[in-house]
Amino acid sequence: MRVVCAWCGAVLVEGEGQVSHGICGACSELFERAYLRALRERARRQRRGARPRAGAPLPGFEAALAGRGGCPGRGITSAGVR
Repeated sequence: MRVVCAWCGAVLVEGEGQVSHGICGACSELFERAYLRALRERARRQRRGARPRAGAPLPGFEAALAGRGGCPGRGITSAGVR
């Protein structure tokens, strides 16, 4: 079974037949940092009394991609994230 990163498409495990999806180390680190940054930002907004925005992108995700040049798997950059 072949395993590829669901975010960037990098091949994690070579194999024949079916394809399964996982997450590569680079994408995992990127999304974890963006998630933790979003939690900190939400807590900061709540302390200030601001209401969280529904459907807002994760704060810092664009900056994280721009700072590391994107994910190496398929060349995803901050311009490719919506």
